[in-house]
Amino acid sequence: MNKFKLLLGLPVVILLAACSRTEQGEVNEGPAAQEEASAVVATNCPKADDRGIIEVQDGLTATITKKGHGRAAQSQDYADVHTTLWLYDEAAEGGRGQEIWASGGVRPFQFQLDAGQVIKGWDLGVNCMLLGEKRELKIAPELGYGTQGKPPVPPNATLLFEIELVNLTPP
Repeated sequence: MNKFKLLLGLPVVILLAACSRTEQGEVNEGPAAQEEASAVVATNCPKADDRGIIEVQDGLTATITKKGHGRAAQSQDYADVHTTLWLYDEAAEGGRGQEIWASGGVRPFQFQLDAGQVIKGWDLGVNCMLLGEKRELKIAPELGYGTQGKPPVPPNATLLFEIELVNLTPP
């Protein structure tokens, strides 16, 4: 009877092992694998303090306003985001001065991280975001549009973006 159970169980074990691999021999990224992968990527990411604030680097502060889940965005990923841009104004409520642009919330804006498609502050600030996460990025001019500006953004403007990461696609 034990030999029968062994013979019956062996194909199940082989099938389960085969299902956890893709044709190229890579590990299948099911929910458990994605969570494990996000833990690995997230260890290289700066951590938020108890108020949800991350000092990414000089000139760039990220404040997490809604926690995300899954794997973290990384270099070369395609990121789909909903976003709004304001000129930073210390005297305005929440620093939100004049609103410059919004993605509209219906169709996300897509870009590739570290491909030079957006300002440096976005590449640095969206990197390490989790799917579904919402951040407010305060970006100094040198990581934004700099001394030139980009109408309607004036030269030397500090920017305030609200960004929600709605989808990540690997390269």
